[in-house]
Amino acid sequence: MRKSKYLLPLILIIVVCIVGFTNAKKNKTTEINVNKDLSILKFENINNIDFSKIKYIKSETKKDKKLEDAFAKVYNLKRDVDEVRYYYNRIDLNGDGEPETFVLLVGSSVCGTGGCSALIFGTKDNNYKLLSRFTLVNNPIIVSENKTDGWNNLIMQISGGGIKKYYAEMKYKDNKYPLNPSIQQEVKAGTEIKGTGIISDDMSKNPGIKF
Repeated sequence: MRKSKYLLPLILIIVVCIVGFTNAKKNKTTEINVNKDLSILKFENINNIDFSKIKYIKSETKKDKKLEDAFAKVYNLKRDVDEVRYYYNRIDLNGDGEPETFVLLVGSSVCGTGGCSALIFGTKDNNYKLLSRFTLVNNPIIVSENKTDGWNNLIMQISGGGIKKYYAEMKYKDNKYPLNPSIQQEVKAGTEIKGTGIISDDMSKNPGIKF
């Protein structure tokens, strides 16, 4: 009887310890997996530029035929002829409460050694309206908290084509962003950048949406 009296509490203590250890291990594993998501690209710290406060998000996965029609018109692309993939995110760039759409196109007809083509669309009457276009774009693209003329500055990585890697800051001017990031002002050494990284997908793991 005396053995039974002490055996049951001992068994309960052992069970509680095992369950607690298992849950702790599970939570720790989940946290590690989230923090080490290898399918997300992040900017490297170059010249002591601090990107540690950037929140990175992946591109949308839903096919958007209206968006396809809009960018196909800009580049004269044809379905089932031009082999193009695209990645896009919607984000409010001018603080008016209505998101703009940033789309990055990938394919031999829209890319070169220094990067690919990208566009920003607004919406009007439920249709896409072209606001800005870009060349030599590499992902991810940083939407900085800093603004020019009410629009968020964009930070893009310049690389490829024999160019030494650096970061350029794209500032809104004359009702649009500049076309070519490789001729824009370089982000100063030691700068702390805050904002959101869009289209942060590792393209070797995410092929994008087929046009």
